[in-house]
Amino acid sequence: MADQVLQPNNPFTLFLILILLILSTRPNAEQKLAQLVSLLTATQQSVQIFRSGIETFHAHLVNQ
Repeated sequence: MADQVLQPNNPFTLFLILILLILSTRPNAEQKLAQLVSLLTATQQSVQIFRSGIETFHAHLVNQ
């Protein structure tokens, strides 16, 4: 998937470059990105736990 996104003529690639350039001019960009990474990691873990719970619930319903 990364190969499809980072094509030179893809507008999304240009958007990513623009965002990186804007972030590089901000003095606290690393802190903001670290907070974003923490948020995304916590969200990912929550979704995984929720999905696991739903699958377990569904498995118990099917077996009864």
